[in-house]
Amino acid sequence: MPSERESSVLVDFFAERKAKQRAFNEMHERLMEKMHEYACRTLNLREKVRAKHVFRSKLTLPSEALLIPFWEAQYGIWLLLEYQNIKGERIIEKYLMEENADLSEQELHLAAHWMAAYPSIYRVIEAWEEGYRVDDIWAEETMDVALGEREQVRSEFMVGQYLFARLAKVGFIYRFIGPYALIPKERIPLIKQSLEADFERSKKENNSQWSWRLFMQQHGIKALRIYQ
Repeated sequence: MPSERESSVLVDFFAERKAKQRAFNEMHERLMEKMHEYACRTLNLREKVRAKHVFRSKLTLPSEALLIPFWEAQYGIWLLLEYQNIKGERIIEKYLMEENADLSEQELHLAAHWMAAYPSIYRVIEAWEEGYRVDDIWAEETMDVALGEREQVRSEFMVGQYLFARLAKVGFIYRFIGPYALIPKERIPLIKQSLEADFERSKKENNSQWSWRLFMQQHGIKALRIYQ
């Protein structure tokens, strides 16, 4: 049985970890807002029109689709993390190059996780203390995802549910980066077949070193074609 001192140390450790995680979560929200403000400030009208056209083309959406809150939210995070301009640059990359002097070491470390993130489809395996355990249907990688306050009140998180989402490490835990989408189980085989075929074609068009991560950063959003 742990002594009173050992129990005190244990409580202090968890309290300290919780406080640090809260600070990481707040930094995550602030940095995302900074990057959004940067995009609004630096993208000219022509680039904004091009970005919307590329997004709609990848998903075969009508022009009025971005007036729908779901697609507007999906477009917003795709624009920040995955859209590439004609030079092949992403907004997050430009933001870090131009604003790095004003960012702390912790913010740069967090943004590095965002840069490596890519959209994929995850299956909810089971619940855990702070959220849910999920696995990537392609990478066979299992992650514990903590849910934010807004996510915790939602009823769709259940074992066996499939989610289109981006995950990245925020502090000690994984979190959803941007909005997610529920994918019906019966559509998963079609999504897998379609994206895997696209990947094989793109490998031939690009080079043999073309990775799944880079492919999904550029084309993973197409999984939501099946969502419509």
